[in-house]
Amino acid sequence: MKALEWIEERLRHAGCLRLYCGGLAVQAYGGTRPLNDIDLFIPAADFVPLVDNLHRYIRKPAIRQREAGWDLTYVQLVYDGIKIEIGSDDRPLIQNGATGEWCALTIDYAAAEWRRVANCTLPVMARSQLIAYKRVLQRDVDRVDVGEIA
Repeated sequence: MKALEWIEERLRHAGCLRLYCGGLAVQAYGGTRPLNDIDLFIPAADFVPLVDNLHRYIRKPAIRQREAGWDLTYVQLVYDGIKIEIGSDDRPLIQNGATGEWCALTIDYAAAEWRRVANCTLPVMARSQLIAYKRVLQRDVDRVDVGEIA
């Protein structure tokens, strides 16, 4: 996938820690749902410099947003027609789909599992952590994902 190779090259060049999550991580563990976008987190200290470097690809600006069960600072890029959503690890929250409560999401780079996806070897959120946050969110897509990889 051209967009994945592109963003991964830029992140490696910048020496940036990263943690892929969402549908791409689900695919890395054998999920079959079609990919909607590429989701990942990076350290807050690297976020602004990376956004500045990639400004010409920005579709949604780098601000704190609360939508679709997420409350976080992220930027949405588009490369080769693929959305790439990069979140800052600065206090991301997810909304419990059952109670509406906002819960902290811990971004644990040290627990990453290195997986091969589309010709790239990537640091992917640990399966147990991925399943745990998807069980909290409880959106339709999360239920499908958990059913495939749990």
